[in-house]
Amino acid sequence: MLVASLIGAVIICNQLTNTRISLSLSTNQTSILQGNGSQIQVNVESKGHSEKTTLTASLNSSAIQFSFSPETGKSSFNSTLTINVPDLTPTANYSLTILASGGAAVASASCIISVLSENVKVSGEIQVGFPTSVVIDSLQFKDTRTMATYTATEESGLSATTLEGSGLYNEANYSIVLKNEETYNVTVNFDYEGFSNFNPYYGLPTLTPTYVVGFICNITVYAPAGNSTVTGLTLSKNYEF
Repeated sequence: MLVASLIGAVIICNQLTNTRISLSLSTNQTSILQGNGSQIQVNVESKGHSEKTTLTASLNSSAIQFSFSPETGKSSFNSTLTINVPDLTPTANYSLTILASGGAAVASASCIISVLSENVKVSGEIQVGFPTSVVIDSLQFKDTRTMATYTATEESGLSATTLEGSGLYNEANYSIVLKNEETYNVTVNFDYEGFSNFNPYYGLPTLTPTYVVGFICNITVYAPAGNSTVTGLTLSKNYEF
């Protein structure tokens, strides 16, 4: 009986010693806008003796909040890591380390959390090619997801420069605040001088101003972690009537 007990004790000891834990994450990097959250799936694999495994995490930011659901489990199990980024969290890349601990066995995995600015100041130049003088009135950005509309006018940062002469580009500088990681339909509103109504006195047609709302392009705004501006974004199109 004593020999049998000793053998049993040796077998249990070997099971505990040979217990191995592996840990994997659904992603090694995630981007989160200020004031938003995200989730990462955590997979714990345990081989050997079945025992309680606890998940913990460390992050080089006291502002970012996180929690596991569930926080503990036995053998192999899945957990959801929920990450919340408050509005005033500085935009940067943060390193998150996750530990799975069960008895003497420990496994770790890490990922990067990129906190992005929610609002981005976008500035650049718009070019409307047309063989006569053009006055650019406004530049409109329509969010394709929320359908919200943002307009750059003279008051909000549109500085129009009209170039006279056939074949020259008519340009305007613009500046506007848009949402990060969103896609926009871009349209321009402008007046041009169309030719119509022959004037017999001068023998030339008179110039009749015509108002135009024209689609330019789609753009996706993206400012990486640590940035809140996008500069030098040129929007252009050559209109023919």
